[in-house]
Parts: sequence; structure tokens; C-alpha cells
Amino acid sequence: MLVKNDTISREEFHLYPTQGLLNDPNGLVYFKGKYHVFFQWNPKACNHKYKEWGHFVSKDLITWERVETALKPSLAEDAAGIYSGTAFVKDNRLYVFYTGNVRDEAGHSVASHQMWAVSDDGLNFTRLGQLFPHPEGFTKDVRDPRVWQGQNGHFFMILGARPDNNIGDIIVYESTNFENWQFRGSLITGELTEVRGYMLECPDLIEVDGKQVLMFSPQGLAPDKINHRYENIHNTGYVVGHFDEKTAHFTPETSFEEVDRGFEFYAPQTLNAPDGRRIMWGWAGMMTPERESKVPTIAEDNWVHVLSLPRVLHVTDDNKLTQAPIAELVQPISVKPEDVSGVGAYALHTQADWLINFGDDLTLSRQENRLTMTRKQWESDQYESREVTGNLDEVLLVVDKDIIEVYTDNDQLTLTARYF
Repeated sequence: MLVKNDTISREEFHLYPTQGLLNDPNGLVYFKGKYHVFFQWNPKACNHKYKEWGHFVSKDLITWERVETALKPSLAEDAAGIYSGTAFVKDNRLYVFYTGNVRDEAGHSVASHQMWAVSDDGLNFTRLGQLFPHPEGFTKDVRDPRVWQGQNGHFFMILGARPDNNIGDIIVYESTNFENWQFRGSLITGELTEVRGYMLECPDLIEVDGKQVLMFSPQGLAPDKINHRYENIHNTGYVVGHFDEKTAHFTPETSFEEVDRGFEFYAPQTLNAPDGRRIMWGWAGMMTPERESKVPTIAEDNWVHVLSLPRVLHVTDDNKLTQAPIAELVQPISVKPEDVSGVGAYALHTQADWLINFGDDLTLSRQENRLTMTRKQWESDQYESREVTGNLDEVLLVVDKDIIEVYTDNDQLTLTARYF
């Protein structure tokens, strides 16, 4: 079983909750011989009114163990939930940074606070409180801290933000001692104006193959039906560029590209594995409230959403991000398209057109250089499609009990979708 201490195996390849709602992966880190995947979790209900950090650990990325919740609301600044954040190892201790949420008596979110905690064993955490006051000029929507150490030895933190002008932003803080943080302003002043929306969530600035990649998840982008972009309620993408530690400014060198072109992928995070690989997980669950409330697993067994496969990242010479599921977990067999059947990992090698049905409500088809994923939406019975173009002679399909992931075009195109 994927999760060795579960009594019921809900998925074969994808991490899932035992009950309630799972969303963003958090605090991804390798610490003291184990991989840690924290995740936002509401064990009380299949909604977003409460969050704590659920926790998986693994020694090999193949078999996972579900351990006790790492962080639960316990302070005034996080009374309504432990929201997204990241992890950083310093002096052989594991520090986690997260956003604490506060709601009023009516249940409306009214404040957010950037918090931190520390652990010596990766399991038990001591709260360290609030890091700094809420920045001026921003709504309550400042969240999702990501921390790293720069080449100059200073520590940097970026956060997704919604300024008072309702144009999404990423802001940056800097620290020389890991405790006192100075606000440096916008990470992307004057940049990426066409993909700001009203809010930018879950920023992640990482180095892959010697190149700097900024990922973030815009909210409020208008769908581009003609070019088959931004067709989900919210989207996630990346740019390659350069972060200047002196100015605390990121300069993009490429245009914004979506990380995943399917129906469900959002809020990814990454970790550095001991062998040097950069590995990413995302949330396979971002959907409209109407669609989410009618996901069949809720009525069937009181749980909803999964994490994506862990994916190894690379950047090509022409600055395209590639993704491939980790070899430890996915070992595909070569088959003809008509022989894809049931849970498994399948490699297709053909120049011919083809059509595959996954159950009654999802199809994947190739026509020359066009790949089309069509799904009958369970909340409306209407059909929607996602379409990409590229070199489709090699396609990897990973089929789980109710989710499919597609990798093609030399791993430069990925599509993820739930299906029931």
C-alpha cells in the first residue's frame, strides 16, 4: 500500500486524506533521513472553514506513513486555521513558516498573520509566534510564505499578496539573522502585468539546473479559450528569470507558462532531494465550489481531493520546464493505446491517432499534434475540454482510481484530471 498504516487504500499512486478535505502541499522537505509532506487538512468536514497541517513521512518516496497532525490552531493569530507555508532546515532543526488565519463570529476571514514553529525531530513542533506585523497597503490576503537562504548568506521570504488596489503581487522580506525581517517591497514591480489577476498565491522561487524559476498561482485571470489557456477557476504557472539579492527584485526572462494544462492542478511546492533532484507536488483539487461540493467521494466516504504525483523538474536549454513522475513510484509498461486498462502506468509509443476512454465520463484523444482531454462534469453533466499541441509520439499515462496524469511533448506538457 502507498500509505502503510492505512486500513483502506484510496489511491495507488497519490497521497490522500483518510477523511475530510485535503488541499495545498506544505513544508516539503528532506530532514534527518526522511521525506516530509505536510498538507492543509480539514479533518472535520469537506469544506475550507478550518485547516491544520496533516503530515506524511517516507524514507524512500515509495511507501508513506501517516503521522500525527503537525500543527493545529492554538494561538490567537491562527485561531481559524493553519494555512499554507514552507519548511527550512537550519542548524539541524526544522523550521516551518505558515499563515495563520482569523475569522469573525460570522465565519468570515478577517486577518492573516505570518507565523513560524520549530522541531528537532520533524514530528513535534514548538510555536515561535508571529514573525512581523501585517504590511501596510495590503488587504488581509497576504499568505503562503516561502523561505530560502541567498548566496549572500541572507534569508529571504516571499509571500503571495493582494494589495489595496486589487492587483496581485508577490512581496519579499529579508533577514540577516533569521529572526528579524525587513520588508523589501514587491518582488516583481513592473513585471508580469498581464498575469497578476487580483491575487497571487503560493509563490515558490527555486533553482533548477542552474536556472531560477518563479512559480505562482494567479487568481482572477480571464480564460483564453482561443489559445486554450487559463480555463480553470484558478491557474498555476512559471517564469524563468533572475533574482537580484541586492535589489530584492525578480526579472523574468520568459513569458508565463502554465505548469499543468488539465482540469485540476494548483499550489505546487518543491523540495531538494539528497541526490540533487528538485521534486514537486501539487494539489489536484482546485475547482469551483459547486463542483467541489459534489465530488462523489464526499457522499460515498466523506473525503475529498488528493495530491499530485511527485514530479522531477528540469529546465531545458530554451527555458522550458519539464516534469516527470519519480522513477521510484512510477515504472510504466509499454502498451498500445487500446490496451490501457485500469490502474497503472502506461507508456505509449506511436505516431498514429488514438482515443482512450477512462470510465464513462473522461476521454483522451490524439489527432496529429493535438491532444484533447474531454470530461463530463459531474455537477452539471456538461462536457468540457482541455487541449494542448506538441510532439505526442511519446505519452506517459499514470492512471489511479479516480485521477489521471498525462506527460508528453518530451515532458514539457502535463495534464491532470480527476474522474469518477
